[in-house]
Amino acid sequence: MADAPRMPGVEVARRVGRTVTDFSGADSSHSSCQHGMVTEVIGAFILGVVSASSLGLGAATARIWKPTNFILGLLTAFGAGALLSAVTIDVVAPSVERGETGWLAIGAVIGGLAFEGLNRTVNARGGFLRKASTSITFLRDREQRRIREVLDDLERIDVFDGLPDRELDEIARAFRSERIATGETLFRRGDACEHINVLAEGEVTLATLEGDVHLHPHQAFGYLAFVSGTAHSSTATARTEAEVLRLSRNRLRSVLGTCPELAERLRTKAADDELVAYVRSHHPEIAETHITSWMEALRGEGIEQMPQLLDLTSTTPREQLADHLADVEVFRKLSSDQLAQVVDLMFPEEHESGYVFFRPGEPSDRLYVLADGDVALIDATGESDVSILLQEGEEFGLLSFVTGLRHAATAIAQSPSEAWVLLRSHLDEMVRNDPQLRAAVIDFLESPRIARYFKEDQGLDAEQAGSIKRRAISAVRRGRLAPTVSAKLTQGAPIAIWLGLLLDGIPESLVIGATAGAVRVSFIAGIFLSNYPEALSSSVGMREQEFRWKHIAMLWGSVILVTGVGAAIGSVVFQSAPTEAFAIVAGMAAGAMLTVITQTMMPEALHRSGGFVGLAALAGFLITTLVGA
Repeated sequence: MADAPRMPGVEVARRVGRTVTDFSGADSSHSSCQHGMVTEVIGAFILGVVSASSLGLGAATARIWKPTNFILGLLTAFGAGALLSAVTIDVVAPSVERGETGWLAIGAVIGGLAFEGLNRTVNARGGFLRKASTSITFLRDREQRRIREVLDDLERIDVFDGLPDRELDEIARAFRSERIATGETLFRRGDACEHINVLAEGEVTLATLEGDVHLHPHQAFGYLAFVSGTAHSSTATARTEAEVLRLSRNRLRSVLGTCPELAERLRTKAADDELVAYVRSHHPEIAETHITSWMEALRGEGIEQMPQLLDLTSTTPREQLADHLADVEVFRKLSSDQLAQVVDLMFPEEHESGYVFFRPGEPSDRLYVLADGDVALIDATGESDVSILLQEGEEFGLLSFVTGLRHAATAIAQSPSEAWVLLRSHLDEMVRNDPQLRAAVIDFLESPRIARYFKEDQGLDAEQAGSIKRRAISAVRRGRLAPTVSAKLTQGAPIAIWLGLLLDGIPESLVIGATAGAVRVSFIAGIFLSNYPEALSSSVGMREQEFRWKHIAMLWGSVILVTGVGAAIGSVVFQSAPTEAFAIVAGMAAGAMLTVITQTMMPEALHRSGGFVGLAALAGFLITTLVGA
């Protein structure tokens, strides 16, 4: 049975050992063999620890320095290039030179599939939060599942039924899901109609002039008012807890150019007698000449231009913001002048895809209202199958903002996004000077929504929830918002993050153990350089989630130890393995490590640093290669 390849120096040592054995006899041979095995195991353990020691260095750096996204992205790209050099030159190339390409390929496929399966399992428990790239990928997968569910609903609606799959995909991505509680009003008669609505779950009642209409899942509503550009002629209220899929005018306009069949259907529906009859019966105040000119514009401009009977959208961004705030529960009872004061305190912020607005455990000092883009809300552990994709005009961060509790969810931008921001200190000053606002905040703190938040999101029992609520109400009565307090902090996500990073290191310890006698300096250097930005980034994230530094140090110390032990075990298992087995193990390591590079490290670097990551990766590749030359 052939031994795994060794360094020339090791081969010399083995020959010397055989000479000594021939001279001294069998007992000496057995003792020498045992001594050599122990030495090799210890050496493998040390190499594993050395390669992973940069994890501790990265964590220590995070304690004194929080790098910008740009710098962290460049470091990650550099590490990816270094790891790529180690994989191609020190793992793949030797097996190819020995003619073991087939076994190497088999191992690579096994390694890649194994890593992917384990990665999905860890991500489902919250490990996706370890990097912006894994967060974006995980959320995108969730979004794809949601799209498929939306497609099932759309195909039951006449205007969407039978459309090409490509157009259905585009339309489904444009829809946004909104959950409404029992008794909650989605829109009122006279409100501007800015959405096509599809009831996905639950029941909704439309209160019309002719009487009530009860809607059931897969029914569309608001379509005629939407196309004509008139106000709603009914009031929609949830009979039960419901989910409504909503397509805004701006989002529909953005997809019509790539959906010619849908555009033609809408053009036909928009010009039919049903729409004209609807306008005449529900809006008798509109002159016939106005209706006629609108129909001519509709036929001339086409549905892509979305001509409207009434100009319902000629408002400034701040006026639109005031309308959105009027729907936020804590502000609903305020006068228009008071809402204007709140609007004056707010300012816009723009963020790139992958930006994290807040994480579990962070104090809430900002309230956000989404102006544009895609922002997802996910629970603290990532265990829920549902991620809430916010719609334009929706607030987020409100519950922790008002109660003073730390965030219990993660909000992350899935595309370039813009949000209006209200600082807690600014609202606190307004609470101090406005008795009506104080009363509105107290009413909100006593609402069922806050009670559900305490129980379901924060995991508080009745006694804890009552104590925090009384404390918050007492603070508001004294003229200030509730001070920030720490509730029951969810530890699931940080542990899953640690598991995810441990998973990233498994392939490295495997290949170190399997090649302990022949491992090159460049391979250890490549792993060392790639681990540093990983630990730096994740340690910053853990610290932001209120992990104590001693806990962070313990987690990284355990990863370093496990890497060393894994390398030691690998050196024992594969010490006398045939060349085929060695090639398969090398391929498994290479497949898993290449999956790590392409699936997590480079996307992470690109999210943070943009187009400069190519040069940074090249630098890492060249430096690691030169070290081993």
